[in-house]
Amino acid sequence: MPSPQEDPRREADGRRIFTERDLGRYFGAVDPRVLARDRRRRHRRHAIALVLVALVVAGTAFTALQVLRGEWAIPGWEAAPPPEPVLCPAGDVAYSKESTVTVYNGTTIGGLAGDVANALEARDFVIGGVGNKGFTTANMVAVIVSGAGGRETSLAVQRNIEGSVYLPDEREEDTVHVIMGTQYQGLVPEESVSTEAGPLDCQRLETEAPTAALG
Repeated sequence: MPSPQEDPRREADGRRIFTERDLGRYFGAVDPRVLARDRRRRHRRHAIALVLVALVVAGTAFTALQVLRGEWAIPGWEAAPPPEPVLCPAGDVAYSKESTVTVYNGTTIGGLAGDVANALEARDFVIGGVGNKGFTTANMVAVIVSGAGGRETSLAVQRNIEGSVYLPDEREEDTVHVIMGTQYQGLVPEESVSTEAGPLDCQRLETEAPTAALG
């Protein structure tokens, strides 16, 4: 049974009252060597944690650098394959006006699409409508776009709009889209238009990037 000097004072309700002397006696009983040992352990844990974080950061940076250099390949991190090149149709196609043509104004020139559509309609082209479409490629006359089914009418449009460029796409229908540019000066005189079969002209697809007209 502890003596009154060793045990804190008790209240009537059983609570213990710790005085300053009591606290000093309890905390002073802790061995300083134990405190020093605990501090060393905490320092070691902190040092180990910092080393692990540094190793993770260094490893991540090294891995990212190797991937960017192409030295390592991580599943799911592969770069997207480059788009398939746009290929100009090979061989000659016939001259035809059977497919429906829609004319778009790719400029800020008011009424350009309507004027071209009226001029083509006067030459027996089937006009499906007019509209506006983004055209950011500079120094172009027009871009003619169609799938395989519209190539013959695309040739006819190209023969009537000198300097226009043909751009094939993957559409299944035989419709033809004509996007007018700022360099358009008018249709070729009708008597000068050749109706013989021939190749489509898309020689400037790479140098002038008319795909920007489709934005």
